[in-house]
Amino acid sequence: MKSIRTIVAYGTKFFAQYPALLSGYIIYSYLFISMVRLFIKARYFGATLSDAYDIFSALPFMWFLAVALVKVIDYRSKFHDSETRRMNSEIELQTKVTQLNTMHEVVKGLQHQVNNPLAIISLAIGQTKRSVGNNPMVIARIESIEHAANQITSALQKFSESGRYESERIDDVVGSIATIP
Repeated sequence: MKSIRTIVAYGTKFFAQYPALLSGYIIYSYLFISMVRLFIKARYFGATLSDAYDIFSALPFMWFLAVALVKVIDYRSKFHDSETRRMNSEIELQTKVTQLNTMHEVVKGLQHQVNNPLAIISLAIGQTKRSVGNNPMVIARIESIEHAANQITSALQKFSESGRYESERIDDVVGSIATIP
């Protein structure tokens, strides 16, 4: 039973891939059977021109059906290919949407975990600036810390508001990272 299914599946796939071959088999099988009938009738009963016409009259109709079969199979395979492409693009789109939603959830969690320490750093920067006075070297270091904290806040905000992202390969150790286009 399994071998019959395998043969039928193989035949279906083969003739779907080569519909003109199926059409040729149909036409030439009919032609062969018609010729054998004509020869048998001519040998045993005597054949006339009207017998030949009666036997071969369906041949143009068979040709028309074979051409129609080829066209139907061709349209069906084109439709199948377009539906497969459409489904693949839908799956790809769904994957990208899922990736973007996952990235947004991760960024929100990261924002939640990072914003508390950043708030403490920002408060400490303000207090340290007031307590240092006019020491330019210390103020420059504090401002660089403040700038870095602002960059962290800005990057997290950009990632959370981003409608898309790209992947950039850094090196073998780090690998790929998400970047905002």
